[in-house]
Amino acid sequence: METPPASSSAKLGTIEILRRYPFKGMAGEDLREVYVTYAGIAGDRAYAFIDPTNPSSFPWMTGRVKREMILFCPRFVAPPDPADPHPPENCFRLEVVTPQGRTLSVDDSAFTPFFEERFGRKLELRFSERAMHDACPISLLGVDSLQSLSQEAGMELDRRRFRANFYVRWDNAEPFYENELVGAKLRIGEKLTVMIVKKDARCVIITLDPLTAEASPKVFEVVAKNHANCLGVYGSVLREGVVRAGDPIYAI
Repeated sequence: METPPASSSAKLGTIEILRRYPFKGMAGEDLREVYVTYAGIAGDRAYAFIDPTNPSSFPWMTGRVKREMILFCPRFVAPPDPADPHPPENCFRLEVVTPQGRTLSVDDSAFTPFFEERFGRKLELRFSERAMHDACPISLLGVDSLQSLSQEAGMELDRRRFRANFYVRWDNAEPFYENELVGAKLRIGEKLTVMIVKKDARCVIITLDPLTAEASPKVFEVVAKNHANCLGVYGSVLREGVVRAGDPIYAI
């Protein structure tokens, strides 16, 4: 049963969609419920490739380098149980379905060589139960923000191109309302408590259609021009807990 909010709490919105990305840079998956740790959603960005020849501060192999990376679909064979804050390692066993429908197991010795040949570069596979994020443990985006951005860009924008963890329906239906919450503490569902720490600075990934990997530079141009290159917000986790699609969000 949901814990009643404190009298000083104000309901701000509802989690409409939960999303996890088991392999950094690849497609994501919608979830009904999930456990959120201090490191983020359990299983989020648990796997990644790095390019060992890349000396920059961003050695990750993502759609920035090869657009088709976003078309590969990872899935946990036996996903972590949302009720278990410390799932065993076998819950992170992963398979990846290629755009052509072939299924690859991350445990297979041929897994990394397949991608090295596909992408034409040396790669190293990484795994961590503490998600390998670019910035913060969770990301959040208002669905009204997406609607408004679609109007600005003059094209229907699939939410999946923005790769957020929490897609939120704000009660006030105000586009970009999440920007006003930087510095605020939120309770999501019964226990999870997060602090919104900063806006989400965007890169060229948002130009890529999640179904085709075709680029639409206009999307990035609109975000850069109209929104100072930011869309959505990042958060840190102050208290761990289970989150479900449909959970309310309270200001605390």
